[in-house]
Amino acid sequence: MQVLVMSMVKYAVGIIGCGGIASSHIQGWLDTGSAEIVAVADIDLAKAEALASKFSVERFYGDYVEMLKRESIDFISICTWAQTHAEITVKAAESSVKGVLCEKPMAVSLGEANMMVEVCDRHGVKLAIRHQRRFHPVHLSVKEFLSKGRLGKPLLAHGRREDGLLNNGSHMINTVRFWLGDPEPEWVIGQVERKTDRYERGIPIEDLCVGLVSFKDGVKLLIEMDTPITYKLEWFYVVLECTEGLLIVTDEEAKVLSSEGWSKLRPVEDKTTEFSQLIDWVEGKVNMHRSSSYQSRIDMEIMMAIYESSRLRSLVRMPLKTLENPLFTMIKNGELKVEKHGRYDIRLPREMWNLLKPP
Repeated sequence: MQVLVMSMVKYAVGIIGCGGIASSHIQGWLDTGSAEIVAVADIDLAKAEALASKFSVERFYGDYVEMLKRESIDFISICTWAQTHAEITVKAAESSVKGVLCEKPMAVSLGEANMMVEVCDRHGVKLAIRHQRRFHPVHLSVKEFLSKGRLGKPLLAHGRREDGLLNNGSHMINTVRFWLGDPEPEWVIGQVERKTDRYERGIPIEDLCVGLVSFKDGVKLLIEMDTPITYKLEWFYVVLECTEGLLIVTDEEAKVLSSEGWSKLRPVEDKTTEFSQLIDWVEGKVNMHRSSSYQSRIDMEIMMAIYESSRLRSLVRMPLKTLENPLFTMIKNGELKVEKHGRYDIRLPREMWNLLKPP
């Protein structure tokens, strides 16, 4: 009797942007066992060729639009800088891919984020943003613990990060909202300082900022970005106060203080990844991706509201109506005057600074 062996379905994946993060995307897709990388693209053709050679990918391009036209692609990973995310997402959706996994931050303005969601919805494309902590064992344990109400009602999450609100602040806002069940914001108040001509991968950013977010369920998030510190904190560090105790969370561990004293949460192991869940979402096996664009759009709204609050010098009630980036507006209008002149980019070597044009 002849036995038929059914091979697992292989989806064709294209990578746009061949910098450092692209390798982790390729490995993430390969680890699903259901995907193969058919082509990569980068405006620096040498980078595209090098990445293709590293992973034995046959085809590489210097123009992602050409790649989308020539290749039959099911999934796209967008590994470029944030100011290009909206444009690439739109073109990918119009090329009839099934799903897009885009690096964070989702975009550089609420208007861009809205457009990305609307275009993908119109074309039936699943769009997820790579906020990987939603799949991280420590952060899964925090979400599970809070859902059981063992510390009563969450009151205030207080976190601090460095290197810009859009860049790393997006991770913190997204992660805290994940723990809390993705509450929607009710109002935001914030302040921004920009006395140096500071950029992050070609995007003008603030020197520092602080934002207080009040969610509709009454929980608050206080986020500090690049504020002065007297001692070094973990890369990701959040203190969550609750009515019956508190949590201190880093990427390494989650510590709980309750009436029984200090304890540590056991990490929740989950083999699901942002890559495998995007495939499951497309196949209808899950109703929603943990890091869907719908949640990341809310994160964008919060960050833009922090900037808008500083611009207006007032509390901002949601939904936010301002579609452009208020920080860019303040810089353009001279409302944030540079006192220490000399443009610099915290991610790029000096010789590249003057080659980049602000969005």
